[in-house]
Formats: sequence, structure tokens, C-alpha cells
Amino acid sequence: MSRAAGIRVREVDLGGRAPIGSGAATEVFRLDSFTVPGHQGGVAFVRVRDGKAPEWDSAVLSRLVALRWGLDARERGMLDAVSAGPLAVVEGDGGEVVGCLVPLAAHPFYYVPVDDPEHRKVTQNAKWLISAPKRARRAGAAAVSERDVVARATVLARVSLLLGVLHRNGVVFGDLSERSVLFGAVEVASAFVVGCEGAAFAGEGALQRNSAGWAAPSSSDVDLSREPSVQSVETDRYKLGLLVLRVLAPAGDGLDRSRDASRAAGVLDEQGQRMLDRALGDDPATRPTAADWYAYLRGLVALQLAAPVIRGVSVSPALVAEGDEVRLTVEVDGAREVVIEMPGRADIRREVAGRLVTERFTARQSGRIGVRAANAHGSATALTDVVRVLPVPTPARIAVASPSVPAALAVLPDLASLEAAMGISLPPGNPRSAPAASDTAAGSTPPGVSPFDRVAALRARLEADALPLHDILRIGVEAERASREPLFPTVEHFLADVDLPDATDIDLTDPPAKSS
Repeated sequence: MSRAAGIRVREVDLGGRAPIGSGAATEVFRLDSFTVPGHQGGVAFVRVRDGKAPEWDSAVLSRLVALRWGLDARERGMLDAVSAGPLAVVEGDGGEVVGCLVPLAAHPFYYVPVDDPEHRKVTQNAKWLISAPKRARRAGAAAVSERDVVARATVLARVSLLLGVLHRNGVVFGDLSERSVLFGAVEVASAFVVGCEGAAFAGEGALQRNSAGWAAPSSSDVDLSREPSVQSVETDRYKLGLLVLRVLAPAGDGLDRSRDASRAAGVLDEQGQRMLDRALGDDPATRPTAADWYAYLRGLVALQLAAPVIRGVSVSPALVAEGDEVRLTVEVDGAREVVIEMPGRADIRREVAGRLVTERFTARQSGRIGVRAANAHGSATALTDVVRVLPVPTPARIAVASPSVPAALAVLPDLASLEAAMGISLPPGNPRSAPAASDTAAGSTPPGVSPFDRVAALRARLEADALPLHDILRIGVEAERASREPLFPTVEHFLADVDLPDATDIDLTDPPAKSS
């Protein structure tokens, strides 16, 4: 080994190896027994596929190795714990640089795919945090709930810590994406960043790779660009903002390339949302630093490890009719569950992942709405203002005026539709509708006339302008009852039981016949 330009080793001295992964430009092997002095832990060999690629510069790689060995022991140990930074340069038979040695990712950063018949371990990268958890479960990877802010923010904080160290030393990471971030979630979430051999020094114009969907806005097509480009600390900050957005607010299947900062509004508070807006904005100078993100994400984790705090509750509208919809908004920090207690309804329980909870429900009873937020460390409660629910009035009686026809016209109102609706009229010619012989002899009404026709004839001679609806119904009911009697009653007897307002006494009987 030599430290003249960073530690250099020959490939033939590495001994036994086994493949553990590959990237777009590299192959990765686990070394069985080779160790690097001064490094505690396993070692992996990253071999470059194409040594003539424009983004590959062996001189830059040697300088990165030398930079690591130039750090103090504390910073170097932290760097090795969170990243696969180059430990040594590996030379081929002809002295050319063919790759580098890096720290080996530990056990929590692997999983066994369920569809692999040989049960070989593969690295577990952040694409399983960005995709829907059900996809991770089906594949055999660790499924981190979308509501687990602690695990997700912890992974992001460790990535921010690494970028902060690199940027302080003038290094641009470059190809940051979901595939360069490994995560583990066995007990405490952790992260390990790979691909550090592709880093470059800021301001030197070196080309660096881009992953599809992660290029900064300076590229012609940011969603599809894979072309190597000259990158900077500012492009690293942009990609870190994308990682924060996509890990904290995953879009699910097929939507893992979102750049819409507003998607995280329910997870981040006002400060975090402003940081994300600036990180994904068009002005590189205003993008938050990696150190800014590290401080913010640590605070976000700390909020989840204490009792929740309810920042505010609001309900709209505060005055509704019974059965209308009400919208409740709760602003809370650190809650894992929110219980909504409402007058006249069963409680609503919701698991929460962020700081903003909204719920819509039907109002049934006036009163205050109670909110209780809880996590493993305690709970907090709050009450809304009074929500007033007004009952919907139900009409008990509707007055309907009867048809009014001047008597001089001698026109009877057409009650056929009303008779048919009530089902109490009898068709002409029905034997049961014929009056008794005595009535016919008296000349009261001709045969085949229904009781409603007789009532209509009487109504035409009354002086009242209108009758309440219930009086009309009484007349119909009495007419039906009278029509079903064995002997049809006389008109005088029928009218004696009907209380008509302002009725005029009318004698409908013929005078007695004179004796001869």
C-alpha cells in the first residue's frame, strides 16, 4: 500500500470476492478477507465498467481518498458510518486505476427478494421509501409506514449530515437519488449513502452522472436526463430537497418523480415548507444548506419523541342546518393518532403522519367538538368553538284554496282528477252509484251521478270563496261512506252532518203535490 496520493492497492492482492450489486457505471464486490489499515469494518471493491467514460477521472478519485485520510479521526469515523466514501485506489495490472475500496454496508441495509430462488441479499435503497409500502412488502423489503415521520426524517437527517461534511470540504456529491441512499429500519432507522466514488471537487468543471428524474432544473429535460453534467453545491441542495419531498410525502405507485413542493404541506410546518419551496425553486442562491436541513430534521424527529402539541383547531362553518357538512382542521405536532369527539355521533379515530389533519362529517347536534392527539409519549386535548346546528322546519298543514267558479256561469268545477287520485268516486252507470227510488221521485239528482257531482252542484250555489283542504277531504270521505250505504241517504240527511262555513240554508226538496 502507498499513501503518496491516497492509499493505493493492486487488484490482484484483493483476494476472494463475491458480487453484491451493480450500478449504471460500476460493479460492486464484497471482499472476503482484505482489510484497510485504520478502517474498522468490512470492505467492498467498486470496479468501474468503462475507464474511458467522460465522467470518470482517476485523479479526482485519488484526491478524494487523500481528503478522507486528511480528516480528523472523529470526522472520518462519522463519514465512514454514513457513507461508502473511497478508502483506497485500486490499480490494475498495468498501473491504471480500475476502481476503489469503500466501507461495506452493514446488515440492516440488505434484504432478500421474495422472487429470488437463490435467496441472495441485495441492497435496500430509498426507492422503497418513495414507493407505496405495499410494494415493499410484496418485494420482501422493509415497509416503512407513510405515517412514520421519525424513521423517514432520520434517514434524511443522516444524508444531510454527509452532504454537510462534503460541502464544507469543497466536494460535490453529484448523482444523489433514491438508489444512492440505502436505509435500514430494524429497530432504529438509519441510512448509508453509496456512490461516493462519483463525487468531484466544486468549481473544477468535472462531469458527473445524473439519475433519471433527479437532474437539477439547469438540464434541458429534468425528468428524463441521464446525461453527465457539471454540477455544484447548489445542485446537490436541489436534489436533497427532492429527496426530502419524495421521502416525507411519497406519491405512491407510478408517481415517485413529483417535484411539487406543496405535497409536503401536511407533514412540514411553515418553516419546513418555506425551506422546501426555496430548495426546489429556480434561484440556486436561496436553497437551504445541508446543515440547515440537518438541524430542521433533527427538530422534526424530536417533536415526535415528546407528547404531542395541538397548535390550533378550527371548524367551518360554525352555523349549519341539520344534516349539512362541517369541516374540522387540526394543526398538531408529534401526534400518531387523533380522536375527534362530536355531540350526537360516535368518535372518529385517525392515524396521522403529519401536522395537519382535516376531517369532514355531517352535523347532527349543537355543541363543541373535542380533539385528542396522542402518541407513545403522551396526549393533548383541545375544544373547538360552539357549532350551532339548526333544525330543518317541517310543515304540518298547507292551506289549498278550492276552485272558485261564479254561479252565473253555471259551470261546475272539474273534480275528475281529484276523484281519481283519492279513489272514492264511482263510475257512471254503476248500480251502487244509483240513488234510491224515493230520491229519484223527489227529483234530487238523475241516476249515474256520483256523490262528488252532487257536492259540486251544491258547492256552486254556496257564497264562500274557498274551503280549507281538510274540509274538502271530509266531504269526500263522507260521500264515500254515504255511497256505500244499503239505502242512499237523502241530501238533507247527508248535509246535516257536514259543517260548512257561511253556508246558506237551501231547501232542495220539491213542494208537496196538490191533491186533485
